[in-house]
Amino acid sequence: MTLTVGTFNLNNLFDRWNFAGAVDVLAQGTSSVPATYTFDDEHRRRLQLDGHGKLLVAKKPEDTTRVAERLLAANVDVWVVQEVENADVLREFNRDHLDGGYEHVMVIDGNDSTRFIDIGILSRRPLGGVTSYQRAFHPDVPDRPIFSRDLVEAEILDVRGRNVLTVFGTHLKSKFVDFTVANPVAAFEAAQLLRTQQADTIMRIIAQRTSTRQRFLLCGDMNDTPDSPALAAYQKAGLVNALLTPTEIGAVTTTVDLPANPAWTSTFKESGQPRTFDLIDQIWLSPALAPRLQEAFIGRRRKLARDGTDHDPAWISLDL
Repeated sequence: MTLTVGTFNLNNLFDRWNFAGAVDVLAQGTSSVPATYTFDDEHRRRLQLDGHGKLLVAKKPEDTTRVAERLLAANVDVWVVQEVENADVLREFNRDHLDGGYEHVMVIDGNDSTRFIDIGILSRRPLGGVTSYQRAFHPDVPDRPIFSRDLVEAEILDVRGRNVLTVFGTHLKSKFVDFTVANPVAAFEAAQLLRTQQADTIMRIIAQRTSTRQRFLLCGDMNDTPDSPALAAYQKAGLVNALLTPTEIGAVTTTVDLPANPAWTSTFKESGQPRTFDLIDQIWLSPALAPRLQEAFIGRRRKLARDGTDHDPAWISLDL
């Protein structure tokens, strides 16, 4: 049996309807919120805002369509997707933009209380048990859950209901530092430490949940490179990077020199610095699964800056 599995950061796949989280700005008579409101009850003026008080709105239709096109072009059996607001929006996206091609759709609300972005699964194969580890703790941070989003475990089943693959999906702490913070260096170091603790916790959970003979993979937006100190726990545990030599599907239209190695899914240009190309969207295989890897792919964006999302999808083909 051949099974294709991929990871893709959809970049803020939010619902069209946002009715949670009080909006005090409406009471001030502002005209900056782009909508019309009719309320019968003073206590029911509620919309959803991010952590900075910004109204959460759906992706632009052209961006949503383009993300769907990229998913459909890859023709993958199982997607682990990031930055999904809730299960309803992923079901709607599957129905309206993916022709209902994924019968099994799953999202569990995670820990992100700032952007409300969660991890989801789109699968043509039946799903067995699905587990969230959003309440996991790290011994050095005992006062709060370690995952700023989540770690999700899902069983992929065959037609007889047997588990053929266990998939762990995650979205680690970003390197982004708000320019308004008082000490950006300290904030960067804190994010680096949290990402390290998250990776360590993932491997501790996987060690508890699996055996050395089990076929499983870990994938998602790691927000760091495979060889970074923050992700050292992956290789230390014996996981194998499935995206060392991926095949590019599609090509970027740009005058910028692209790296010789196509193993990148994200690019960033800081002012005054050379552009970087990093593999932050990753797929790691257990030692028992690694020999089953047939081929790895990255679906290349058409535009360098973004193409519906600022990430490129990555996927692999497995002989199970």
